[in-house]
Amino acid sequence: MKTWRRVINPLMALIGIQLAWVLVVVCWVTWFLQNHRKLRLLAEKYHPELLLGRYDWLLLIEGLILLIAILAGVYVIFIYWRRQTSLYRAQKQFISQVSHELRSPLASLQLHLETIRMRKPDPAQMQDFLDTMLDDTVRLNNMVDNLLTANRLEQRWPRLDLRHGNLSETIEQYLQQQAASLPEDCSLEADIEPNLFCRFEPHAIEIILRNLLENAILYANGPARIRVELASERHRCHLRVTDQGRGIALKEQKKVFRMFYRGRHEGETIRGSGLGLFIVKTLAWRHKGKVWLESKGVDQGTTVHVLLPRTFDPSTGGAP
Repeated sequence: MKTWRRVINPLMALIGIQLAWVLVVVCWVTWFLQNHRKLRLLAEKYHPELLLGRYDWLLLIEGLILLIAILAGVYVIFIYWRRQTSLYRAQKQFISQVSHELRSPLASLQLHLETIRMRKPDPAQMQDFLDTMLDDTVRLNNMVDNLLTANRLEQRWPRLDLRHGNLSETIEQYLQQQAASLPEDCSLEADIEPNLFCRFEPHAIEIILRNLLENAILYANGPARIRVELASERHRCHLRVTDQGRGIALKEQKKVFRMFYRGRHEGETIRGSGLGLFIVKTLAWRHKGKVWLESKGVDQGTTVHVLLPRTFDPSTGGAP
């Protein structure tokens, strides 16, 4: 069965369709020419007035157009099938990965709670347990939030509540709040240009930052080194998040923004659901902005760029 599946793969199916189409065209042209000669000889002999001149060739052209239309339809169905197959495979991998991601913090919580009940640790150890359990609950909450956010974005509902505000202050406040929850060996630098205004939803900006920071930590080579920058660029606010981690191969740099897609590194098992960059890109698009990334390759680090339309500062009377 497995050998048969290897033979009947999408590429072989497409080649078979092409060969069948060529065979049909050859048969159609051969049949037409043979019958055209016979009918023409009969018409010349018995009823010359039945000769249609050029109209008989229109039949050949119409037949070829019909065959081309059929081939185009087959191509469309084939492409759609490939995409659905790829999406189905990605969803299966996603379910497996998310199941593992959900199980890990739950197992950690259960272990710490059982230890507390059975051993009754001293206050110092209890504080360590509580900190670990809080980290696990935050991890679970972020994962569930990503799942719900991705589902809403895929359904294109609801619309974001975009309001005019100070993007610089929102980013600074979020980074300050997250600084305490980062790993102890993680280094976070920020260079935020003050008083940059745009229309945005604060919670959406926080989701963008959270996913970019999580990716930088998950894909770090050793202790994470992260730099967050916000600067004005003409009539846009330019957010950059740079890490010194594993980097992304050139052939994967567009794929990583797809839903469920996760970068692969040989011999490594990396956590993640494959939703983070999809959410970042979609939220930026909902803000009428755009996202792209730069990486020189594997182990060369990554910089993710987010551009958002800039608006005026009310305190300057309309000047940006």
